[in-house]
Amino acid sequence: MRKKIIFFYGINLLVTLICAMLFGGILGSIQGNEVVLGLLVTMGVQLAPLITAGIYRIKYKPKRKYTFVISKWTIWSVLLPTGIVLVASMFLTLFQISYVPTIYTGGILALAIITTIVGCTAEEFGWAGCLQEIGQEKYTPFMSSILTGILWGIWHFFKIPSVGFIGYLLFILSIVLFRMLMGYIYEKSNHSITNMIIFHCFINFTTILALYERECNLLYIFLSLLSLGTLLVLWLKDKAYFQIKVEK
Repeated sequence: MRKKIIFFYGINLLVTLICAMLFGGILGSIQGNEVVLGLLVTMGVQLAPLITAGIYRIKYKPKRKYTFVISKWTIWSVLLPTGIVLVASMFLTLFQISYVPTIYTGGILALAIITTIVGCTAEEFGWAGCLQEIGQEKYTPFMSSILTGILWGIWHFFKIPSVGFIGYLLFILSIVLFRMLMGYIYEKSNHSITNMIIFHCFINFTTILALYERECNLLYIFLSLLSLGTLLVLWLKDKAYFQIKVEK
């Protein structure tokens, strides 16, 4: 299992760099709207986990375990990320970090929605549909979600120049806690990759609309606290899920 994770993550980092150079190089040479080009480059980089999952499946030929189930958990995949981000946005306002109207309107908003859906879909086929499943070969779903969250968060190393190293660490914490929530829904919904894509999309949708120009350390702290509070409620209601060791 360890070798599989190292293989997946190593290939993913390599593919990520190739996608960044490829899309960044091609689109960077084009004169145009910087926001539009930025959305396209970001989407290009987000293709890396999907490509990596494809390479992993060619090498190891695992049985597909994810499903496309739509259920009550699909509703929670919309409500949880939307609620957490919006409440965090309200807290930022209380701390004098005021709402800034987003520049994503009209055609740019439509493009942002499309690139978000494509990018999040590509990511989740890698993170949930592949890496999460690799982790569950040895660990409980709960522990596998933590592992997936850590690796998913570290993968965003390109944020360091804009948020600093402390901000990057706080960002990773918020990502791990989000992934723990996603892992819970993933397990309860019969490994529905659809729900993971929807959850991821609504993190990004609400971030675009409510948190434009407000990304900061305080935001990551609020997101983490709200996610942790939600996890505490889930733990009180379903302690059996939050097992650290696999029962023998």
